Amino acid sequence: MKFLRLAFYVLIAQLVLSGCAGEAVEETSSSSSSEINFDAYVNRNASSRSGVTDNTFLQGGTFNAGFGVFARYKHTDETISPLMLMNNEHVYWKNWKGDYSDWGYENTRYWPNEGSVDFYAFAPHSTEPKLVSPKDNGKYAIEEPNSTYIYFPSNMSPVDLVWANAKGRTKTNERVKFTFSHALARIGFDITANNLTDGESITVQEVKLYCVSNNEHIGVFVMAGYLNLENGDWILDDNGTRWYYSWKPTGNDGEGPDVGKGPELKLDGDKLSNPNDIINNSPHSYIFIIPQEKREPFYLEITYTVERPGQSSQKVTVKKNLLDVLRKPGTNYCMFEEGKAYDFHLKLSPNPIHSRVTTNAKNWDVDVVNNVPCNQIGR
Repeated sequence: MKFLRLAFYVLIAQLVLSGCAGEAVEETSSSSSSEINFDAYVNRNASSRSGVTDNTFLQGGTFNAGFGVFARYKHTDETISPLMLMNNEHVYWKNWKGDYSDWGYENTRYWPNEGSVDFYAFAPHSTEPKLVSPKDNGKYAIEEPNSTYIYFPSNMSPVDLVWANAKGRTKTNERVKFTFSHALARIGFDITANNLTDGESITVQEVKLYCVSNNEHIGVFVMAGYLNLENGDWILDDNGTRWYYSWKPTGNDGEGPDVGKGPELKLDGDKLSNPNDIINNSPHSYIFIIPQEKREPFYLEITYTVERPGQSSQKVTVKKNLLDVLRKPGTNYCMFEEGKAYDFHLKLSPNPIHSRVTTNAKNWDVDVVNNVPCNQIGR
């Protein structure tokens, strides 16, 4: 009797499970012309330490090339099905059909016969992101398929994160087209020396970016948060991890071990001997930060050596509070915005009192100038 009762319950469970599976099969067509296919394009190009998050990177062969896709079916009455068509499906570029390369993925999905589908995507790809719902101002989150947020800890994955969506799509035999936008702000710099006299030269040893607490260097930016794939908005999660950064001519270009305070990044040179010379952060040594407001001072510091004919070399360190450079007049804060590149121009002089920093904040393809001079040492 107990065996019969157990068999009955097993049969009921099988019927329930097959009913759920049947809902998915009934809602979709399995004909090849109804496969869900993709196209992708990155709106603005920029480098990251893991590579270049542009069309070339997306189509590349690295482990995180391509993009992740979440897809949710929406009934004709606008209610969202608990069954996700795609749950961080890895879409990547390869020869899927045997005769040409294209976007594809392993677990083929088909268009529903009715209703519509909302697609949400991010890149570079990672297996970690799930759709979650942030709670209590981002202090924690719960996994929730109806949400459109993903968690992004930039200290664990310091990449140029991009996002896109395509909502309300229906079976039209057309590809789902993603136009990716940059989710982060980018920081980089260049170094020049415009007033060298004959025979003078400057050798750059190191550039640092940091905050100060109790006369010690500490990290600068909140490094974790929740990205809304619906609109690109962020909810910060200050998980206690903040890095300060250094760039050296011998740096690791963002790769290799970090010393607990942030990676050692790379300068693409060290010598300035005429006004046309320029030193940049390496193309793989930009830093990318989650959009956020800064109210406390944070400093860009450069150490360099001045060489003069017939004289001993002079080592110089100058720094600038970037809050003074970036904040708008009449305010006590600055804002790092998503999709903006903040390029700092370090103009050095053999006489350090004439060294200065300017900056321009721009979209990654449109300049918006915001120049502020500074003339000081050690402020």
